[in-house]
Amino acid sequence: MPAKKFTLTPEQIQALRDGDKEIFRRLYFEFQPRLHRFLWLKLRSVERAEDLAQETFLRLWEKREQLRADGNLEIYLFRIASNLATDAVRARKRRPSTTPLEATPLFDSRTTESAIEYQELARRIEAIVSQLPEGSKTAFLLSRYEELSHAEIGAIMGLSVKTVEKHIGKALQALRAGLGKLELLP
Repeated sequence: MPAKKFTLTPEQIQALRDGDKEIFRRLYFEFQPRLHRFLWLKLRSVERAEDLAQETFLRLWEKREQLRADGNLEIYLFRIASNLATDAVRARKRRPSTTPLEATPLFDSRTTESAIEYQELARRIEAIVSQLPEGSKTAFLLSRYEELSHAEIGAIMGLSVKTVEKHIGKALQALRAGLGKLELLP
């Protein structure tokens, strides 16, 4: 069962708009780990993920006066982070890095045979997901790692629910094709 989602009341959003640093701090501690993980999954760089997570909150603070009292801050934060990540990927394609991307494993290494197999499977999944088009990759990561609904993903990405479903379907199709007949995928 997913954890209860963190939400602010319209009064708390108004307080944030007025510069309430305590509410901003609560938002930061609630969403920073999730934004960092999302950005890392997209960029494969711990430092870039940290930088862009910080940039996400900086932009929230700078634009706090424009927040709607009935708005969804989770969607707003992930949209900012997604846009920043997309910009970073575009910039990296225009100006290739002279150093390789970090090769930080997604899962801890274990010594047992099943853990090694699990780690190999994780590497295969990461490789397949990293090759997906940006839209499919973002929709898949938000769906599977952040457990957001298709409607929430659509709001973050500025897409219809049907388009989000198509992106996730393409990602799952690529995973099925790349992984063969493993019984781990639906």
